[in-house]
Amino acid sequence: MCGLPNMHVEVPCDFNETRVASEYLLFQVKGPKYVRFAREATPIVTTEETPWEFGKANVIRYRGEQDKFADAFETRLAYEYHNENEDLSIIACGPSVPEAMRAAYILKEEFGVETRVVNLHTIKPIDRDAIVNAALDTGIVVTAEEHQVGGMGNLIAAVVGQAKELYGRPTIMGMIGVKDRFGESGAPWELVKEFEVSAEHIAAKAKELHDFAKKEAKAASSAD
Repeated sequence: MCGLPNMHVEVPCDFNETRVASEYLLFQVKGPKYVRFAREATPIVTTEETPWEFGKANVIRYRGEQDKFADAFETRLAYEYHNENEDLSIIACGPSVPEAMRAAYILKEEFGVETRVVNLHTIKPIDRDAIVNAALDTGIVVTAEEHQVGGMGNLIAAVVGQAKELYGRPTIMGMIGVKDRFGESGAPWELVKEFEVSAEHIAAKAKELHDFAKKEAKAASSAD
């Protein structure tokens, strides 16, 4: 869909984002539009007060355990967010956003790793600045999507690869998605594990890249 000229593409993460995105595209956007959302029930991780702008990503930060999972996170528009020196970034869309949030929880509570979760709900036009800033600030970017690996991931890689701000600044990338397989039937919670797109898989990939970056930095420091 992103390859079609003038197309507007939204991938909301839950019920609330689906409602606000659909209303905006229907009444505010002229031209072809496409909304992609999950068939099955999806965890609700936003509220009616959660900030949302077409074409602008959100940054989600884990702030500590709460009785309700969604309350443990703070969400801001990416262009209003100030760098908190996180260790890495996870950029996700659609149903992978709650999984990325769970991954951020795992990384913090089990490994002490701070994560910037970027909810890239608008895929076209893509929020270049949110992607570049995530790469520039953290140096590690993991993309998370619940379909064939490389869809959103390749778009993000293209942004990173062409960003002049990142020339000479190493950025490590990893992608989580379905690995060149046909779909299967099953409960959603079973399929996210079967296709290795769950929070645990996202966290494992992020931790792997984080450890690699630390090892490389240590080796470079020793060489100096």
